[in-house]
Amino acid sequence: MRLINKDDFINELNEFLTEAEKEDLGISNVEEHVINDKHQANYFIKLSKDCEQEIEEIKAFVQAERERYLKKLEEYEQKQLEQIITKKTYYDRALEDFVQRELADSTKRSVKLPNGTLSLKKQQPHYDYVDEQKMLEWCQKFIPDLVKTTIPEPKMTIDKKELKKMAVIEDGCLYINGCEVPGVEVVIKDDKFEVR
Repeated sequence: MRLINKDDFINELNEFLTEAEKEDLGISNVEEHVINDKHQANYFIKLSKDCEQEIEEIKAFVQAERERYLKKLEEYEQKQLEQIITKKTYYDRALEDFVQRELADSTKRSVKLPNGTLSLKKQQPHYDYVDEQKMLEWCQKFIPDLVKTTIPEPKMTIDKKELKKMAVIEDGCLYINGCEVPGVEVVIKDDKFEVR
């Protein structure tokens, strides 16, 4: 007794029915046949839809394979890069430590070497305006020249660029003429290390 797979059975049955239908409709060669009636046209619709289904199955399969291989490639890339990035991070930290010691008592900001330049770049402080209303009220009272009115919708604002020019930063706060400007906090950033 021959055991057949369910899928194989369905495929064989479909092939048998397709051949029987072609014979009933008088179609010997599908590729060269001219459609003569609605029954034949209906059969060709079925063939066309079968092709659409095959196209979608192939596209889905290829997409799944593409994603599988892409995932493998990304895993490979990540594994390879991790080792190199770890080494580079070590080298860069050693270079940063060196340049900080080298420039500690100097006004220079970089060290030029045959293979490149090591530099420490000053970073602009970050101004965090935590309470602009309080800051606006203070400026209106003590330095009204910093208060501007916007157009077209009238709104009072502070000229922050001028405020920064006038102010001095101490311990994360802004001071103008010895008075602390309320509503603003300043974060001083460390120098940025670069290898060029």
